[in-house]
Amino acid sequence: MNTPAQTGRVLHAVHEGVQVLRFVGEVRHPLGPALERFLDHLLKTGPDRLIIDLGEARIIDSTCLGLLARLALRLRGQGLARARVISPRPDITEVLRSMSLDRLFDIVGQAPLGPLDEHELAAATGGNIEDMLVTMIGAHRTLMGLSEHNRLQFKDVLEILEQEAGTHGEAGGAGRHTV
Repeated sequence: MNTPAQTGRVLHAVHEGVQVLRFVGEVRHPLGPALERFLDHLLKTGPDRLIIDLGEARIIDSTCLGLLARLALRLRGQGLARARVISPRPDITEVLRSMSLDRLFDIVGQAPLGPLDEHELAAATGGNIEDMLVTMIGAHRTLMGLSEHNRLQFKDVLEILEQEAGTHGEAGGAGRHTV
């Protein structure tokens, strides 16, 4: 049985006109497709301001980090303001910096938001393997594009994901994930 710390969730709210995404628990790749769909929808509205609250996150895997990177790049491409990331945990902040996400986001230690009227965007549940693989491939390609360090770190991971996608009929199908 999963404890709350082992169950990943993404919550959404609007707080004083600011879009807020709160990541809770272990935020891993099973959240990827739902998170990606929501972020695509959110970007269509052209949010004025966006806050990503990682204060309750225990773990964020590379797929979710890649989706956040893609979000930041698309915000920049639309001429929108940089998103703010609330990251009070030094271990998570270090991961963000090591993946070069500090170049894309304004990272702060704490920012009181007060109580929010949140709804759950995604919970860590199983899903369609093909969608999962396409999301994971696109997210890792985005991370690899941020730095040489990331390219070297995820090169083998991407090859494995692409091979796995090929066995599920999705070889090369990740092309829809352009920045």
